[in-house]
Amino acid sequence: MTDAEARARRTGPRELSVTVTPRYRLMRLAARLVTGALFDVHPDGGELWPDAPFQLVCNHHSGWDPILVIAVTPATPRITWFGPREADFGRGFKNRVMAFIGGVIPFDPAHTSLVSAVRAVRRVFEASGVLGIFAEGRVGFRESELLTFEDGAIAFATASGVPIVPCAIVGSSELWFRSRVRVRFGEPIPTSGVRGAAARAELESRVRASMSALLPDKEPPLARRRPLAWLGELLDGDDDRARHQADRRLRARSTG
Repeated sequence: MTDAEARARRTGPRELSVTVTPRYRLMRLAARLVTGALFDVHPDGGELWPDAPFQLVCNHHSGWDPILVIAVTPATPRITWFGPREADFGRGFKNRVMAFIGGVIPFDPAHTSLVSAVRAVRRVFEASGVLGIFAEGRVGFRESELLTFEDGAIAFATASGVPIVPCAIVGSSELWFRSRVRVRFGEPIPTSGVRGAAARAELESRVRASMSALLPDKEPPLARRRPLAWLGELLDGDDDRARHQADRRLRARSTG
């Protein structure tokens, strides 16, 4: 293994092209076929997308989330995803899937400097691409709630003055064969002219309120029969899988 290959294995895929290549078309077709066969996926609000560049700010329930979004959105503009915190992208099924997808900007503070991550994000916007980011930074297990946002959720958009498109993925916290998932998009939120901590905090509140409006008012009941329920954890990392299993046990005790 060369030094470059070893570095890529540690820090993840570095393909930042926003060009819709044959490989990307193949990946997107595979995403559409697989998610369409396994789940009942419905997009809503895609007509609200502005012209690129812009930032897509999503909630996060599952390792399937980026694939679900790619499956229901156009090939152009291409989405580049920011933020998987992985120490070694050469291990695990989820990481190999991400390496195949490409267009990923990993950010692990132990291996990636913030400066290099910001430069990569700017390259995406300068090329009229779309940056996808999971605002909460970690997987949550409540369909009707959002976790605390991480700083990068709006910082990249405000630094470049690109609009934010809120996105809510509803139904991916518990997935099974033919379970329903909705990928909902809200009205674009402008960021031009947002300067200073107070203005960024106000913008974050607006983005959070817009995303919350796309979520259900209360937790939807789970179906009694959930065939192939293991599908939901197929692309989860070990930590997320353990947290999710602990959350299920906690909820079972509280409702038992």
